Amino acid sequence: MKPIITPTFFINSLSVLKDRLELYEGIEGITRIQLDPADESFTANPTLSVETMVKQPTTLKRDVHLMVEEPIDWLEICRQEGVNMVIGHIENMSSQEEFIKEARRLSLKVGLAVDLETDFNELEWLVAKEADLILVMTVRAGQEQQKFSAAALERVKLLRKKGFIKEICVDGGVNEVTIKDCVRAGADVLAIGSALWKAANVKQQLGKLMGLAYEI
Repeated sequence: MKPIITPTFFINSLSVLKDRLELYEGIEGITRIQLDPADESFTANPTLSVETMVKQPTTLKRDVHLMVEEPIDWLEICRQEGVNMVIGHIENMSSQEEFIKEARRLSLKVGLAVDLETDFNELEWLVAKEADLILVMTVRAGQEQQKFSAAALERVKLLRKKGFIKEICVDGGVNEVTIKDCVRAGADVLAIGSALWKAANVKQQLGKLMGLAYEI
């Protein structure tokens, strides 16, 4: 399967959210996005709430990267709003197993996310292997425009060595310099923020990034 680029939305302004959704809806090649709601447990400058983000209409498939306390509490609203996938951070959930079970009960695709500074052994493998996606942060969650940690790609390689055959998402600092290394490591979902929306021509930048990812 070819790698997928999912534009990220770490946003605290409803007007910006609407504008960026409109931007991406008009670009061929973008079919899936990643909403990044974050509360005070992850960032000093919280984003729009989970509810506000998922209630904003769009034609795009939505992964919701729940950077919030007890992400399980937000699964029902995600189901109601028809999101594509829910991804919860293991650091802020009481039980990885219960999070996945509840998502399954609600017929949601489900992923687990691990922050950059979290011991990777905290990801419970017997539970994680049942997920549809594992998200590996290559920067600290909840902060934009940080330096990409190449060392985090060893986690992607380890997951593939352990036999994880479903989606692995790399999130944070993915751009034209780092994207090939992410794909080589085994990532097939590339969550990209400022490297896309800050481009003078977003459509051209997407094409460039996709071209680099597909070369591997």
